[in-house]
Amino acid sequence: MIVKHVETLQFYDFDILFEAEDQDGRKYIAVNDGEDENGLAYKLAPVDEQALIQFKSGLIDLRSLMMTAPNGEWYRTMIGAETDEIQLMRQESPLALPEDTPEHRYYLLKFNKDDEEPADSTESVQQPREQSLVRPAVGISGRAIFNTNSVLLKSLLDDVEYGRIQLPDFQRGWVWDEDRIKDLLVSISNMFPIGAIMSLAAGGNTRFKTRPIEGVDIGRDTKPDTFLLDGQQRLTSLYQALRHPGPIITRNSRNQPTRSRFYMNMIAALDFNADRETIFISMPEDGIAVTATVQGPEAQDLSTPSLEYKTHMIPTERLMAPTGWATEYIRFWERSGEPHPHGDPSEFFKQFEDAVVANFNEYQLPVIELDKDASTEAVWTVFEKVNTRGVALNAFELATASFAAEAEAFSLRDDWEKRRENMYSFAGTLQGIRGDHFLQTINLLKTYEDRKNALMSGVPENMAPGVSNKNRDVLNVTLSDYETWADRVEQGFIDGAKFLQTQCIFKQRDVPYTTQLIPLAALYVELGPELNSAVARSRLEHWYWSGVFGELYAGTTDTQAELDLQQVARYVRKGTVPSTVTQATFTSERLISLRSMNSAASKGIHALLMKSGAADWMSGDHLGIVHFMDENIQSHHIFPIAWYRSLNIPSDLYNSIINRTPIDAATNRIMGSQAPSRYLPRLRNRVSDQTLERILSTHHLEIETLEKDDFATLFIQRGKRILEMVATVMQKDLVEGEEVFRGILREAGFDIVSEQDDLDQRPELLKQERSEEEQEYDEFGELAYEMAGAR
Repeated sequence: MIVKHVETLQFYDFDILFEAEDQDGRKYIAVNDGEDENGLAYKLAPVDEQALIQFKSGLIDLRSLMMTAPNGEWYRTMIGAETDEIQLMRQESPLALPEDTPEHRYYLLKFNKDDEEPADSTESVQQPREQSLVRPAVGISGRAIFNTNSVLLKSLLDDVEYGRIQLPDFQRGWVWDEDRIKDLLVSISNMFPIGAIMSLAAGGNTRFKTRPIEGVDIGRDTKPDTFLLDGQQRLTSLYQALRHPGPIITRNSRNQPTRSRFYMNMIAALDFNADRETIFISMPEDGIAVTATVQGPEAQDLSTPSLEYKTHMIPTERLMAPTGWATEYIRFWERSGEPHPHGDPSEFFKQFEDAVVANFNEYQLPVIELDKDASTEAVWTVFEKVNTRGVALNAFELATASFAAEAEAFSLRDDWEKRRENMYSFAGTLQGIRGDHFLQTINLLKTYEDRKNALMSGVPENMAPGVSNKNRDVLNVTLSDYETWADRVEQGFIDGAKFLQTQCIFKQRDVPYTTQLIPLAALYVELGPELNSAVARSRLEHWYWSGVFGELYAGTTDTQAELDLQQVARYVRKGTVPSTVTQATFTSERLISLRSMNSAASKGIHALLMKSGAADWMSGDHLGIVHFMDENIQSHHIFPIAWYRSLNIPSDLYNSIINRTPIDAATNRIMGSQAPSRYLPRLRNRVSDQTLERILSTHHLEIETLEKDDFATLFIQRGKRILEMVATVMQKDLVEGEEVFRGILREAGFDIVSEQDDLDQRPELLKQERSEEEQEYDEFGELAYEMAGAR
């Protein structure tokens, strides 16, 4: 099963967690489960969505959240360094969390791996979340750029209704279902916290195209006083349930669209022993619901006000201003001729107002308001840190709203869709490029141009503006910048894809680092025709493969791309070697540890094998061409897994990239689970011995070694040749790996002796094998044999 990474989370005193989602929208939480032979492992469990919200609000602990997994369902996964889609493996054993999982309540701290760990991680985790996460942010002048205040819910809903609070257009639509709306109402009726709201004062440095909260009807020209940045789902749900007249367009428990009305059972609300989860109900638009019971279908009818009064069900949109409804309710019971369950209906409703209505009217939410003069970077940083929606901030969406504020006639989203379609249809390698990557590339080139111009005008280097590839700096890109660079950047990505094709990288899954395509595209924009010469192309390849095998785009990539655009452009033009090349290293130990095709270095070796001439095992065609023609070429085991398991060979050996090579699906089926000595005759039925030997040599394989099922010899020979292949593209003298390969084979139980052992034993063997005539040689003759053996 495949899930998609949604958000990385960090909790104090515990490992990094992350949230994921499957194609049906089910939420999963992943817990670090240590390392095994294949790398970092995680446990994932599907969790109740409402429990996830409570978890993020600090109301329940991690163990309680994970235990909401239905029927103990859970999975394991190995996390790839450069993939958003994660393959899950279903587990049958009971789910057990690490012993050090915190039992107490603790609060969520979203954090960026690019930043330092929080300095105050020893603070008490018992304090309320909104107080713990948010500190006054201070600008250069020393003035706080935001404040935190408690605001009445009633006042917030007034501001929503009159358009004083509106949404930036980058915000997603309202998506909450009936159950989550009811849970929210239960929390407020009990005066439980529901988290903080974050806003930005309008009229300052950051401008957005806006829209009202869903359900609000205001004039088109109504300008907001405040942008709602975080809390849209909660505030929209509360407005819809407590203010919006009539039915609400939402989804039911089966995730089907529905038009619902919400009611509160006043009798149950005043009953201390009543289940708090049942005091709110949702009804279809017509007010009639039929449910199945043991006795048969049971109907509930709230289709008229009189039926509401009779059943004590007050519409939730009346809760905060109940006077008119209360008057009719009291009058109904006074005229009904039936006794009210609580005696005097007037006294009952007064009790309801004091115990319940007052909670809604007196309820306050913490509101974090950013000052209107806060910089775009501050808006980005604070929003990124305290966003609680479970959906990461997308710089592209922010830019879309900002561009729309500059020119309503221009839609960044529509323009990007056209460019994306053109790029994606040109090459599969570009199918991982997102809108924010495109904007980052524009910002990278714009800031590089600004720096060059400043230096040319005489500005000292330490005072010239810097080159930026940071995602948050995308907010500084204007519509004018976009229009200046967009065509060139699109062509830069297409030219970069052409370059990748020459390196036998044809599909998105084969790209070692998608983030490395940003400086690659920028270099094609900057250098243009200068990259057409053989020398320039060689230097570009030198940089590219150094980045791949040095794994320099595995962590923080912003600074790396900034350096590479400047240094590689200089390298191509003047020959000055960039730091990416000088810092890149690759070792035999790293080669052995490459076991997942998700890693950049594994993908790089896969491409280099095809680039060096690896041929199809049956047709003899160049695999690069076969792969380009969209055949199913993947990295398969040379010695199949089943064969290894039968011999109890450790998985870290048979899963190593040394035992993998590009093979098409048809050949892989012929190989099956047999040892090489068994599948080679099948291949000989299709190709001649001479052709097969030639084909295998293009994969750095010797047919004699395969015929003997000599895994150890293959591991050593092929490991050395792959290292040589990597050393060639990195243009480095890598450390000889033979002794490392022999050592790991010995640890695995193979009877392997080192070259030095061979040399030490050879004189003794020679002595034993000499004839009587040879024994007449003097001591100098023996030394001659030793020296000959040493050579």
